[in-house]
Amino acid sequence: MPDQPKIALVIAGGTIGMSYSEREGGYAPALGAQDMFRWIDQARLNCSIEVVDWSHQPSCHYTTRMTIDLIQILRKLVEDGFEGIAVTCGTDAMEEMAYLADLLWAYPQPLIFTGAMIPSDHIGTDAILNLNQAVLAAASKVTWGLGALICMQDQLFAASEVCKVTNYRRDAFEAPERGPVGEIVERNVQILRSPKRATPLPEPVVPAKDVEIIWASLGGGEMLLNLLTEEELDGIVLAAFGSGNVNPLWLPPIKNIVRRGIPVVLTSRCQRGQVLPIYSYEGSALKLFKAGVLNGGRLSPLQARLKLAVGIGAGYTGDVLQQYLLR
Repeated sequence: MPDQPKIALVIAGGTIGMSYSEREGGYAPALGAQDMFRWIDQARLNCSIEVVDWSHQPSCHYTTRMTIDLIQILRKLVEDGFEGIAVTCGTDAMEEMAYLADLLWAYPQPLIFTGAMIPSDHIGTDAILNLNQAVLAAASKVTWGLGALICMQDQLFAASEVCKVTNYRRDAFEAPERGPVGEIVERNVQILRSPKRATPLPEPVVPAKDVEIIWASLGGGEMLLNLLTEEELDGIVLAAFGSGNVNPLWLPPIKNIVRRGIPVVLTSRCQRGQVLPIYSYEGSALKLFKAGVLNGGRLSPLQARLKLAVGIGAGYTGDVLQQYLLR
């Protein structure tokens, strides 16, 4: 009998580890790592599993720094000989946690994030299914070299493509325009295509801490930008209208921020958007580029914030930073 793959199951919080508290009147962290480990059908999964009980926090409590701490633990597990890793965490920030990990995951070993939309003590829970499928995906040879993936509801999504689209249904994740990279049918992991992902940075990087997003809205944002002109910031992402256009009242504070040497990145707030410098009026992408704003291309605002933070942490500036954002 061939050796079973050695898989790490890292518990990092989320609804998957919660149950209802009569005292508090809501769901709260309650389950330990061993409680969740008992859900796993080890005989059918045919792998050796070691549990790492790291955190039980909801993902809305996480920071970039905490996620980097988690990634360092995941790196160490691979270096210690684990052949795949499944991570449980909250779905609120899962797409960001997985994307940040993907930017820094230079290993071929699978890194699979999963969670639950419905707690395990509620009718219709997806917790047990998602956990078993995530471990199955982490133990599969076909997921090697695909970077960080999210496993939810029989599907595998690339961290570089996925977003959470609803907060109340079990099929909460989608990859707009692309769809899943894989599916789990019975106990078989089937890869449909290879994801498009940025070349991960080979060395550990500490991302910049203070990178903020300013969202365009009807007549809004100017006050926030003016406040930020006086703040010590590492970078700013503009979640602009449509093709990358903003209210012209944004231009003076943006120019002030750029003059201070703070990188500003332009993105579209549209779910399937990209920056297109096709207009020439005040506040357009063309005018913003002339003011020194960087092009975020097809990156979502959430992705651009994390990628900008990583690029700054890697020491990139100017044209090098711009190239990194678009690759």
